[in-house]
Amino acid sequence: MLILKADRNTAEYLVKVLEDNGVDYVFGYPGEQVLPIYEALRKSGIKHVLTRHEQAAIHAADSYARISGKYGVCLATAGPGAMNLVMGVSACYKDSVPVLVLTGDVPTTVKGTNTFQDLPLNDIFRPICFKSYNAYSPEKLENSINEAFMYFEDGVSGPVHINIPKDVQSKPMNVSHKVIHTRNIRTPQESDIEYTIKMIENSEKPLIIAGYGIIYADAMKEFNEFVEKTEIPVATTWNARGIIPENDERNLGLVGNRGKTRANYASEHADLIIALASRLSERTTSHINTKNIIQVNTNTQHNYGETFYHCNVKEFLEEINKKEIKTNIGKWKTRILSKDETRNYVPEKTDKLHPDTVIQNILDNCDENTTIVIDAGTIPTYFTMDSTVEKTGKILFSGGLGPMGYAIPAAIGATYARPDDVIIAATGDGAVQMTIEELAVLNTYKLPIIVIIINNSLLGIIKQWQDMADIPKYQVDLDNPDFVKLAQSYNIEADNITSIEELNEKLSKAIKEKKPHLFNIEVADVPIPLPDVSSKNSF
Repeated sequence: MLILKADRNTAEYLVKVLEDNGVDYVFGYPGEQVLPIYEALRKSGIKHVLTRHEQAAIHAADSYARISGKYGVCLATAGPGAMNLVMGVSACYKDSVPVLVLTGDVPTTVKGTNTFQDLPLNDIFRPICFKSYNAYSPEKLENSINEAFMYFEDGVSGPVHINIPKDVQSKPMNVSHKVIHTRNIRTPQESDIEYTIKMIENSEKPLIIAGYGIIYADAMKEFNEFVEKTEIPVATTWNARGIIPENDERNLGLVGNRGKTRANYASEHADLIIALASRLSERTTSHINTKNIIQVNTNTQHNYGETFYHCNVKEFLEEINKKEIKTNIGKWKTRILSKDETRNYVPEKTDKLHPDTVIQNILDNCDENTTIVIDAGTIPTYFTMDSTVEKTGKILFSGGLGPMGYAIPAAIGATYARPDDVIIAATGDGAVQMTIEELAVLNTYKLPIIVIIINNSLLGIIKQWQDMADIPKYQVDLDNPDFVKLAQSYNIEADNITSIEELNEKLSKAIKEKKPHLFNIEVADVPIPLPDVSSKNSF
């Protein structure tokens, strides 16, 4: 792509590259060391969304990327601004979310002298990013931003960080500089394809584990063709839920710690695992016994199996779909489908509303035009147990890191990625107070986001850990504010909910109105059901 550099400074060139690569939104917070970039943004067609904290900017970019399949872009100034991004960037790193993280820095003339707000930002971001660039000159910035988009085109997903000193942002671009493009992953080899087919045809009990990288690679068509061609059952990671509708018998559902009975039975007894665009975390592999694993991924190998192909999953599937593949796995599928998937968790009777009952009713009120973003804590357990997902990205959760405070800012990004949907941010009374200032964004931009606080006046999971360890409850009780009045102070309608009937009536009304709303629901303190795994060292 040719982008004229003459008569542009570096900041203007950067913004033009973003525009030409389809970036529509930047989530950020201004500061002294990014003023030239903000001036370039002001004159561009890109919409800047002003969050109220840099952590919210990266969470919004995160969810925008998960839903849209495009780069989510966030922007912060040097020093404290950049440091406030770190936690959210690490969450993207754990889930391989394609975000472009832009930070300003002190001028090159004082860099490294311990001046005001001078920190070694690249050293800090490098361990939690796929790449961290120091754009110390216009030429380096040009190389960095173009290479970042080349990685994305190759299917390599994860955070890419570009740090740009303030003086570099105002320098003119070098019109004679040439950018060298290189291929970042290998092309699928004929031997890779032939070996995979041989393993499939020799397998009696194969299983596909599908990861969300299939979405980032725009490989849904090729994935569905491969599944139809081979008839191999599919289990999914948490993020890839709904890649095939979960009410379709081909999809066994979530596999691993919180997995479905059929998915975990299949992973436990499979003699071949084909892991497509999944990093195979310890939660996904909790029931796997075979070492006979073929993993296709553009990111770093995790060495869970015998065979790893560092390839774009779309290209791999395109090549294997050209071949004839013979399978005879009817008995295997029958065995899997014979396993009872009936939900065996029955909520106990409680004086206050039971959180499981509340969440079941939230899900009952949602339709195809509703997207749910969930926070860390007890909430993911109930949403995982109670939901059937028919489309990817309809329930979002930052599962690899599980940061508190994810739901509201991620709901902001989700509403820009899915503007026709109502977004529900389901959070707890502990998590919501990490990023509650973002209610201001809901009001400013009149976003159709409904915040639902599941309020037990506790850090519930931490208390459960203490109970399991038979130690006294300590530092987990929360003296909460009046969340309804707090929301109203941001000019957001809000209600306290005391019954399921009231929840159903008011939530249904709020969804139809498509405007900001907050519900505070006081629930009982009950332990969450633990996953069916041999080790109970993780929720």
